[in-house]
Amino acid sequence: MKVVDIETEKVAVMTWPAVRLCTGASMPLLGLGTWLARQNECYQAVKTGLSMGYRLIDTAEYYQNEREVGRALVEKFTTGLRREDVFVTSKLWNTRHHPDDVLPACERSLRDLGLDYLDLYLMHFPVAYARGNNFNPFKVNGQADTLDIHFMETWKVMEKLVDAGLVKAIGVSSFNISQLEEVLTNGRIKPAVNQVECHPYLGCHRLLKYCTAKDIVLTAFCPLARPGAKGPEQFGLGSVVEDPEIMEISKKHGKTPAQVCLKWNIQRNVVVIPGIAPPTWIKENSQIFDFELSKDDMSAINDLERNGRLVRFEP
Repeated sequence: MKVVDIETEKVAVMTWPAVRLCTGASMPLLGLGTWLARQNECYQAVKTGLSMGYRLIDTAEYYQNEREVGRALVEKFTTGLRREDVFVTSKLWNTRHHPDDVLPACERSLRDLGLDYLDLYLMHFPVAYARGNNFNPFKVNGQADTLDIHFMETWKVMEKLVDAGLVKAIGVSSFNISQLEEVLTNGRIKPAVNQVECHPYLGCHRLLKYCTAKDIVLTAFCPLARPGAKGPEQFGLGSVVEDPEIMEISKKHGKTPAQVCLKWNIQRNVVVIPGIAPPTWIKENSQIFDFELSKDDMSAINDLERNGRLVRFEP
């Protein structure tokens, strides 16, 4: 381990736990999510995260921040960080599902990120939108303007990205079990990852069991159920990090409720990608590898299940 000072961009760099993908590659169990992060905020946060030891960066064309992520990555690569030591995930947006749009979308992400390849490329949702640069096209009646393109058509073109060496692995996001079954049955390349909303109020227990049996890694976005956001209250949920059970467990271990929530998923071998936050929170989220939740702790958190979905996607 190399020990240095965070304030001068010299940090303690150590290897964090990782999960092995079906491709044989290792994916860190803790990463930095960039959803809702914009411009300079994103650039600074990614630089900070990499300096603190984060080696998984999750982004997407839809987030409109890949250039800022790329700027931070390139700067770190030119100062000693090796490309092969960073796992970068991006995603194919719904408006790029047409077979003719998949390769250009991937190449655009690579160009904006300043990379020669992606470690993981996900299909963002299993729904195709009308083609074009309007990421959220709607019809006159207010419904999403969708295309009659089955996700398997898109998947088969994504497989060619692996063949071309543009991506090391492909996967999906927000797919249910029946949709995963279809990909496993009709696809040539197995999805390495399924990224879904997952936190103590939405444990995805059945989906996790299925993915584990099929050697598909589950990644949790919104692993803290967006503390402080309006979302939880809008759907009749309180804040996960203010849940009495979570708070009691955190006091027992001398950790914060957020750290307990992240550790719970990691001990289930679920990758977590908490979003961009102030540097103190980015650091706090990383300090979860020096304690273990007991079986009773894990069971108590499992019992908090409320089917509490916060990210609603209705095509």
